Amino acid sequence: MHVAAGSQAILLVATLSAVSCLAADGAEPSSLYTPISASACAAPSPGLVKQYAARKLAVEECPAPPPYRLFVVSSDARSWVDLRRNGHTWSTEQRVVYSREILALGQFPNVAGSEVAEWRLNAHGKPLALIVRLRLAAPPSAEARGAASISRLLVIGLSEDAACDLGLASSNGGARQLAEKSPDTCPAALPVSYETN
Repeated sequence: MHVAAGSQAILLVATLSAVSCLAADGAEPSSLYTPISASACAAPSPGLVKQYAARKLAVEECPAPPPYRLFVVSSDARSWVDLRRNGHTWSTEQRVVYSREILALGQFPNVAGSEVAEWRLNAHGKPLALIVRLRLAAPPSAEARGAASISRLLVIGLSEDAACDLGLASSNGGARQLAEKSPDTCPAALPVSYETN
């Protein structure tokens, strides 16, 4: 269900307030959970929808801590996230859909089946990283062992002017360890584009 832009802004603020989980003393990194389920997300501006539709993609905007905007983007059988900040858009499409590491794990990677995204925050509440769960259809070799699906956590490091692929983890603890790497450690920068909408 889509909501009007004004209502969406109120919904985003209310949702962020409801799902935040910050450490009381603020000394250690903490987590903020925001929903990425279909019921919590809504259509962004018509101009942005048109940009994605031109590439035959669907897009929904989900709650995110300012100054970030978080989008779930989908093709026919795959979905990933895009991040936007100050006119810069970083996409995980190449990483999620085409990387050899993920293709070796399974088929049809999706973030769409996940309920929440986890933002790792520093002591001042500033986002340091985004963690999203990928679900994939198990390859035939895994299906033979009784696994119908594969799950991994994609960790994206955040800085003032970049988003970085910090890697995949199989557990929440492992994902948080990756998220707390030095901001200077960036194995692979995510592709960036510059938008006006």
